[in-house]
Amino acid sequence: METKNKDLRFFVILTYVLFYISLGLCLVIAAFGVPMESISNYAPVVISWVSLAVLMIWAKRLLKGSSRKEFLKGLFAEKLSIKWILISIIIPSIIFAITVFVLSAIENKPVGKLIDQDYTTYPLLFILQLLMGPTGEEPGWRGYFFTEVSAKKGVLKGSVITGLVWGLWHTPLWLMEGLSPLDLVIYAISFMGAVVGISIIMGYIFGKHRNLIYCTIIHLLFNFLNALIIIDQNRMALVVAVYAVLYMIAAVIMILINGTASKKHSRL
Repeated sequence: METKNKDLRFFVILTYVLFYISLGLCLVIAAFGVPMESISNYAPVVISWVSLAVLMIWAKRLLKGSSRKEFLKGLFAEKLSIKWILISIIIPSIIFAITVFVLSAIENKPVGKLIDQDYTTYPLLFILQLLMGPTGEEPGWRGYFFTEVSAKKGVLKGSVITGLVWGLWHTPLWLMEGLSPLDLVIYAISFMGAVVGISIIMGYIFGKHRNLIYCTIIHLLFNFLNALIIIDQNRMALVVAVYAVLYMIAAVIMILINGTASKKHSRL
């Protein structure tokens, strides 16, 4: 049964509301003396699962006859391909490498000074980033919302709409960056550009290869590699701006490749 627009709105609104409430609770906890650093390190692990929690709690309404187990199983329906695992690893890795070299040139610093060299922290950081974003967010935003929207609007429009809605969901986090008004505007626009670019890339991959592992890898590496960059807080807008340009270029390439492939297929 086709999901109605009102059910998609219900999912989005409830996910936003519960996300904001969760952030508010974190601020209340901080007011009672819990160090903000501890909260910022671990609270996102819980908060990022809000979209999936909404989907599971209101499954009867949102999944339309499909059980929770069937829905989750369907997210990994296609057998994994080594080729697409490598592509999912290579895309964010190359973009990260280019970003660091661009920052190195702009900041006039060696690349080594821009990357965290404390390798002992990497395993814990990797696990936290895995739990903090991809595993909690992807089933709801990509597995449910994108799937339903793209079925109505097509992969490209569905990816853009998902990117915009998913990106704006992060709005409170922008305000917590402590940026100046101008930097905040640049950061917000760049963040949305990067997220829409990533959403398009993941949308085309997930739309053709029905396994959420690919999206999880891209999302994880984006978060993890970005966390390794060492730069002054007031230069964060610059980092995200570089990411936005590179991910939008990668998204355009993905669109062109899929457009070419579709034309070839139509001639057969």
